[in-house]
Amino acid sequence: MIRTLLVDDVALARDKLRHLLGVHADIQIVGEACSIAGARLLLAAEPVDLLLLDIQLPDEDGLQLARSLPAPAPAPAPAIIFTTAHSQHALASYELGAIDYLPKPLDARRLAVALERARRHLSPRQTVAPLAALRIRNGGRSDYISAADIDYIDSAGHYACVHVGRQVHLLRESIGRLAEQLAPAGFVQVQRAVIVNCSRVRSLLPRRNGDATLELLDGTQLPLSRSHREAFEACMRQRGG
Repeated sequence: MIRTLLVDDVALARDKLRHLLGVHADIQIVGEACSIAGARLLLAAEPVDLLLLDIQLPDEDGLQLARSLPAPAPAPAPAIIFTTAHSQHALASYELGAIDYLPKPLDARRLAVALERARRHLSPRQTVAPLAALRIRNGGRSDYISAADIDYIDSAGHYACVHVGRQVHLLRESIGRLAEQLAPAGFVQVQRAVIVNCSRVRSLLPRRNGDATLELLDGTQLPLSRSHREAFEACMRQRGG
């Protein structure tokens, strides 16, 4: 998971950012601050991988906070994505090593691109072990399903539905947690409640507004949200697709 801190003095801006981040299963919001002083306290209290940082704040500006990083060893400095309505600071932000600079009002697709850049930057820090097999409990029996055999996973209430050919196995686990564990095995989240094995994707069929439909090798069709499209395309590139 990417431990993320939101820093913005406008509550509505933080609300919107929290909503936009909700579709990204690997983003864990560990705190919010409305000032640089508050951000410094949170950074000192716990490790943070990613800062989504406004520039114009009541006490100091976000650039000053960025200049004070990296944090003392052994904690690595968090990656920074600036979120601001003031475009004149873009050059300074990149000189400070920012991952990206997002103008307000924030756009879901543009944010997804920035998060994908952050993932690539942070990937050496992420130590999630690939999940070789899922354990499915059925009464006193346990079945082990190889990750390579899974076509896709969607959700039904509190359960994840693991699709293996024509069989569907129920697993009491969150989609977000499964997406994190299965990502190293070539899986990617394509909707809030759908994960797909990229090796099973045969075609991408465009729809309106940047959304698309994925067709799997067996003909199954799954929706691809535009907010997840960048991550999906990155997964396919890694597989040579």
